[in-house]
Amino acid sequence: MTQQIAPDTTKRAGVQPTHYHCYAWSGAGREWERLGKTDTLDLNSPDRPPVRTVDWLIKSARFIVAVHTDPKAACGWLIGEWEQACEKALNPVPGWVSSEERAVRALRAIETGCWPSYSQWLVGGVIVFMAVLGTDGTCH
Repeated sequence: MTQQIAPDTTKRAGVQPTHYHCYAWSGAGREWERLGKTDTLDLNSPDRPPVRTVDWLIKSARFIVAVHTDPKAACGWLIGEWEQACEKALNPVPGWVSSEERAVRALRAIETGCWPSYSQWLVGGVIVFMAVLGTDGTCH
């Protein structure tokens, strides 16, 4: 059974992505707290990862760690990052959470314009965020 995925309603109608930005942020819990819990559009917190996934596109380009033109490659990057995070997870990821199933859902999300975003607390009080967003050639 295929689950319905809600599309990203913030994207411009009719614009197809030409490439996919792969975003990542990590920091200690203290840094997360220091950056504050302000709105991600707040210019006083440019180093804070966004609350809304689509807001990665307005953050600094230094958060982009990879760019792919193929949705499968972008999905592969995301799942690879997720698996690395799971290896160091503060709370072990349950056995029923399958990377293969997550990859299927993530690829479907990317292909339908519903940008996947994951986060995980790691041992040592570090939190990581990762996301894939499609964009067109006018973003650069």
